[in-house]
Amino acid sequence: MCISTKLSLFYLAMLIVFCALTGSLLFQLRLLSQGYDQVLMGPVRQINDARMVQVDFKKQVQEWKDILLRGHNADDLARYTQQFHEKEQQVSVGANNLLAETDDAEVRQLLQDFLVAHQELGQKYRLAYSAFTSGNSDFKAADAIVRGQDRAPTDLFDKVVGRLSLSVQESIQSQRQAAQRNRELALAIASGLLVLLGLVGFWIVRGILGRLQRLKAVSDRLAAADVSGLIIDVSGNDEIGEFGQSMKGVHAAIEELLRIDTLKLAAKA
Repeated sequence: MCISTKLSLFYLAMLIVFCALTGSLLFQLRLLSQGYDQVLMGPVRQINDARMVQVDFKKQVQEWKDILLRGHNADDLARYTQQFHEKEQQVSVGANNLLAETDDAEVRQLLQDFLVAHQELGQKYRLAYSAFTSGNSDFKAADAIVRGQDRAPTDLFDKVVGRLSLSVQESIQSQRQAAQRNRELALAIASGLLVLLGLVGFWIVRGILGRLQRLKAVSDRLAAADVSGLIIDVSGNDEIGEFGQSMKGVHAAIEELLRIDTLKLAAKA
């Protein structure tokens, strides 16, 4: 194989390797992007939804307090009652949607317990509301029915938010570890391929230089007409091998000239 072909193949191999490394890097980036998209569309979205439900539940409790504090006025009573029921509905819908989204068994159980507690709390709110409206806006009697009853569902949903927050942290940490593994794998593959290319290139260059050095030594001896015991061992199917064959022809021609000169000198003697 001629030297130009060897160098062309080596260049082609380098081009293929760098294209493969580029493709591998783009693939790793896509995997990393997909992983973080899954985190954003899964745990992160769920924790955001959970916090919205948490805020709506706190607003529901606040609307009940507004009923007790300001419900002596018919217009205020109607307004705060409507707002209370709207928040109650939003909490129920949000918690059920979150239950349908999550696959975490612990979160699902906490949400189910919360929905039961929230429904029971709603029933007590209705009893307290009846006592409030039928007792000439006696907020003390109504408050006594539901006092402290919101603590259990509040604690349950706080646990939901805490568990989802932990899930987000675990997912992000998992993505970081996956990114680290992929980066180390890419570096290992790139290093291995570059070392392999370096070894192949060193082997090619060393072979070419070694044969050129032997060819130069032969050329120097032929230039000095020193052909005694000269052996031309420069073979190969490339330009250097062809030049070596030419050197063998030169060697033979010089030997023939020396032989003729020797014969002429012998004849004169």
